[in-house]
Amino acid sequence: MPRRLWIVLLSVWPGLPQIWTGQGVLGFFLAGLFTISANAALVARWVWVEALPSGSSHFFAVLAGMTWVASLVLTLVWVWVGHPERHRGLIERLYREAFESYLQGRWGEVRSRLERLLTLDESDADASFLLASVYLKSDQTTAARRELARCGELRGGEKWSWEAGVLLSRLNQTGVGVGRKSAGGAEALRPEPSAAAG
Repeated sequence: MPRRLWIVLLSVWPGLPQIWTGQGVLGFFLAGLFTISANAALVARWVWVEALPSGSSHFFAVLAGMTWVASLVLTLVWVWVGHPERHRGLIERLYREAFESYLQGRWGEVRSRLERLLTLDESDADASFLLASVYLKSDQTTAARRELARCGELRGGEKWSWEAGVLLSRLNQTGVGVGRKSAGGAEALRPEPSAAAG
């Protein structure tokens, strides 16, 4: 069964598709709102019948229904408009062009292509790591730290975890980006001879 169909099937419970696709905050909000409103509707209808106002069960039931419909609509729109599989050809072309520009040292072009790619597929660990290295080469250390940390959290990012860890530790030690010289004249993020030998 295709992954997109699984995501649609998860719409049985609001918030699950959003959590599954990495939109955790929105997913937990929708799931919590649906759970609270559905439970409140049940409690107002059958448990505390006399304690709550007469129209409260209908209000909570409508709120639960609207939450379910909103979650379903968000899921369907994301699956058919925003899902990365829909843009796979464009994503691959953008990555290929970004890598070619990277090899030619055109950092601005690389950054714009990778940022566009990551808006289409924010879970692409390879693009995230390449973008972090571009940030380092253009001395944007804050953005590089953020992207390196994000890269390690992505699915498929474990293959970059060692490199990202080394770059982050070097950044934390020196505070200098790739290509900048340290006080001794050597590049700040180049491995030390003892580390290269081991």
